[in-house]
Amino acid sequence: PAARISRLIMRLSNQFRSTIGFKAIRKMNIALLRAREINLASCMENILACFPTYLGGIGGSVMLPSRQYIEYTLVKLMGFAKVLCRIVHLAKEVAKFFLGTLNLGHFLELSTIVLATVAEIWKCSRNLCKNTALMYNRILTMRKHFVPSEQDFLKGYHLPQLLDKWLGSDWDEITEEQSPFTQKKSQATLLNFSDDEDEAPSELPDQPIPMEIITVDAEETGIAIDRRTFSTHTHHSVIDRKSLLKFLQYENQLRTKKDPKSLTENISAKKWQKFQEKVDAASRTKSKSDLLTFFRNKWKKILPENT
Repeated sequence: PAARISRLIMRLSNQFRSTIGFKAIRKMNIALLRAREINLASCMENILACFPTYLGGIGGSVMLPSRQYIEYTLVKLMGFAKVLCRIVHLAKEVAKFFLGTLNLGHFLELSTIVLATVAEIWKCSRNLCKNTALMYNRILTMRKHFVPSEQDFLKGYHLPQLLDKWLGSDWDEITEEQSPFTQKKSQATLLNFSDDEDEAPSELPDQPIPMEIITVDAEETGIAIDRRTFSTHTHHSVIDRKSLLKFLQYENQLRTKKDPKSLTENISAKKWQKFQEKVDAASRTKSKSDLLTFFRNKWKKILPENT
């Protein structure tokens, strides 16, 4: 997976070069290279070679490493665990970005490949970090059994007794159960039809089936309304900026003609002009919902009886 990351960086460099996800995946690649340069394998081979059970049983004597070499290996384990925590954190940042891209429907194939690769790195890094902490704690207990050399490797320094405690908050990301590569619970439950309250019953209720349709004439048919007397000129018809402008223009025409249909015929010209100026200023600065709220509040103040 680490080798695929470098190839993905070349593939992402054009479309995502200025995004947070691309910067995070580049940092993760640098952390992977640093983890490889630590080269713990040779140190662990030298230590394990001292134990007959690891070699399958040998006769004679073995040459044990010095205590300074054990401390050197422990320091490497500390650095390796810290780099792995960094990789896990960056993998979460990459997953967060590309999951958002995937949800928007952009770069579906590329985002899927990135998420699959980063998920594998995230899982391997977590397991490696847990094993590193376990190995550190076990080797630290054996340090006192090794003979120190003349030169003190860690003079004035004290190694932590537990590596997971030394990692602090970084260790929480290693042990957390929630995966960053899954959707939110509220979104996932939308696909869970088994717990749907509106699920159709397996058996239909036993109800009588109508054999014919009987029509009954209603005695009351309502009141006829003359279209000429029906008016839609009301402040409730204002639903957006366009309808607001149309409403004000028509109201001005009715006021000019002194038509009794005017809703503001009892409002003075000065007060009406001031109202229009405030609404006009709000229409230039406020959003649609805020503008409608502003208009209705002002309308209630000038005509409280028509609200």
